[in-house]
Amino acid sequence: MPSEIKPICGLERTKLCSAVPLGTPFTLFVFPTTFCNFKCSYCGHSLGLKKMKEKYNFEPQNMPMDTYKRIIAQAGEFPDRVKLLSLTGHGEPLLNKNLPEMIELAKKSYVAERVEIITNASLLTPELSKSLIEAGLDTIRISLQGLSASKYNEVCKYKLDFDKFIESIRYFYQNRKGCKVFVKVMDIALSPGEDKKFYELFSDISDRMFVEQCRPVYDGVNYSDASACADRYGRFHDKRQVCPLPFFMLGIFPDGDVEPCDTIYKPVVVGNVNHDTLLGIWQGSRLREFRIMQLKNQRCTNPKCRVCCAPDDVSHPEDVLDYDAEEILKRI
Repeated sequence: MPSEIKPICGLERTKLCSAVPLGTPFTLFVFPTTFCNFKCSYCGHSLGLKKMKEKYNFEPQNMPMDTYKRIIAQAGEFPDRVKLLSLTGHGEPLLNKNLPEMIELAKKSYVAERVEIITNASLLTPELSKSLIEAGLDTIRISLQGLSASKYNEVCKYKLDFDKFIESIRYFYQNRKGCKVFVKVMDIALSPGEDKKFYELFSDISDRMFVEQCRPVYDGVNYSDASACADRYGRFHDKRQVCPLPFFMLGIFPDGDVEPCDTIYKPVVVGNVNHDTLLGIWQGSRLREFRIMQLKNQRCTNPKCRVCCAPDDVSHPEDVLDYDAEEILKRI
């Protein structure tokens, strides 16, 4: 079956304003690592570790298995299964050698309807592909940085054997069993007119493929004409004041810190799985106060939220809470 040209995000979405407050988050973003082997020009990693420390108080780490096991055990305490466990976040997940074990544990623990990774796939080998597939991975989302070795060197300062890279993706796709293979590339990583070449290249080795539009995700990184009033899927909209992310997700850093979204900024740390529980964090006062701040149109009083474009970049029309903020305030 030929690949579909569709965004690689989840397309079956609940209208969030009608569903909140949620007893169980829809999504857990668990960061197996915050190290990355790429320095993509539009990513915070392009700044280098010293600048990332200064700008975001960011220091790369790998998540210990003890911390991960604690997360999975705590995820089982929610009244329902989470819809998505995404093993990704501000790094390359394939750098964590325990990734197949992490996937297998999540699947066997039955805590999520789907388990996915988002990867640059540069480290994908037939052996690793087999391990990920056998572990039960539901979706692999692959981010490309161009259509040639020279483009990879230009965009992310990485020497890549592009033909071998494509064959690695082909191997995964041909042996994927029930795992979905989604592939995307940012428009700035393509030369003019390369959209067609991208779609032709992945038409028979992916289930879904899409060219995304680059948005100003990382404060301190230079973006040319990226507009924050359109999302990465090309949909223009009014400027959003309420960030919907803290109402349906949690992000968990390798050290166990929990934030109300999946951004690099840590706008607020609402707990840590090493001395709190995810259920307690989800129901707790720190997260509730953060949500109320959002609903009262006070997002920009948080200096981290002020520079974050997530409400306008990765939020979907079904996620928008701006027009129902007063009603939601009464509920929570």
